[in-house]
Amino acid sequence: METHFEAEVIHKREKWSQGRLPRELKHNVVFIYARAFLYAMDAFDKFLTVLSKTAGVPAGVVQLSNKMNEHFPDLRGVRNSAQHQEDRARGLGVRGAKIDLKPINNTLVKAPGGALMLNCLNGSKYGSTMADGHYGEVDVSPESMECLQSVLIEVLNCFKWSGPKRHLPSD
Repeated sequence: METHFEAEVIHKREKWSQGRLPRELKHNVVFIYARAFLYAMDAFDKFLTVLSKTAGVPAGVVQLSNKMNEHFPDLRGVRNSAQHQEDRARGLGVRGAKIDLKPINNTLVKAPGGALMLNCLNGSKYGSTMADGHYGEVDVSPESMECLQSVLIEVLNCFKWSGPKRHLPSD
């Protein structure tokens, strides 16, 4: 048994030194990218929310902030659960309140009595049980990125710009 174990260790280290990733890491790469996408969308949404509440900002910015919430209603809740998995795994929501799990019925799971779901990929949707006990998802897709890009362009177009023309980004 010991010889088999040592041979396995040598074999794996040889493969890793040749650039082959362990199966566990390969499997998790997609989750890492999904969370990075989720966090980036959330950062944009938070910035837009703050901007929409700033004095002197065009009224259209408020409407665009609302548009983000319409397109991605679970964004904040899913991001919070991704960031606080240690609490969700213990069944805790906001400020340590116990989560009351709500029913789930989608292509990933059917749980009429509710289920605690963390770090899930359901097709292109990254999801988890949110602090309020509902299962939420955010689509991690080119279509979501196009929506975000559209909102950003519309926000930029809400402002009157002055000054010399510049071409960005720099070289």
